[in-house]
Amino acid sequence: MSFDNPRRKRESLHDAVRHDFEEETNVRFRPVRWFFVALTVALVVGLVFWAVGWLTQPLRTASGVRERVANPDNVLYQYEHYFDLCAGVRAIDSKIDAKEAEIAAYDKRHPNGDPSDQYQAAPKRDRLDTELTGLQQQRADLVETYNADSAKANRALFKDHSLPERLSDDTPTCN
Repeated sequence: MSFDNPRRKRESLHDAVRHDFEEETNVRFRPVRWFFVALTVALVVGLVFWAVGWLTQPLRTASGVRERVANPDNVLYQYEHYFDLCAGVRAIDSKIDAKEAEIAAYDKRHPNGDPSDQYQAAPKRDRLDTELTGLQQQRADLVETYNADSAKANRALFKDHSLPERLSDDTPTCN
């Protein structure tokens, strides 16, 4: 950039840079227009990426679900989950049987109630019934969890075929 020309001496630095740029490149110096062109290109590229992401969302979702469900840790957890629930139901069944036997033995020993219970807040027979009810409710919770998980497609895939489809009072054990 030279300032030999007197006309150019009166020009500002910006004008001098602009003039030199236009002489050397044969391109008009329009930075505001270039800025808007760059902004438009960036917006178009952004919209294209957004559209591609939106269009491929179902494929990415299906792939993500498949990877998550088929994860080896998940498969082992789900497989063992059913056996754990069944073992819990069997354990509760044993406790219910033991509690019923304890109630029967109590009723046999004290057909008219235990006379020492008169000083208790609740008679022993009532306490035994409450414990039995609690065990039955705990069993019902485990059974409902088992049945709900059996209905879930992502969990039922990994249930062992030797286990029952559903549990109820008709299926007292998980064998």
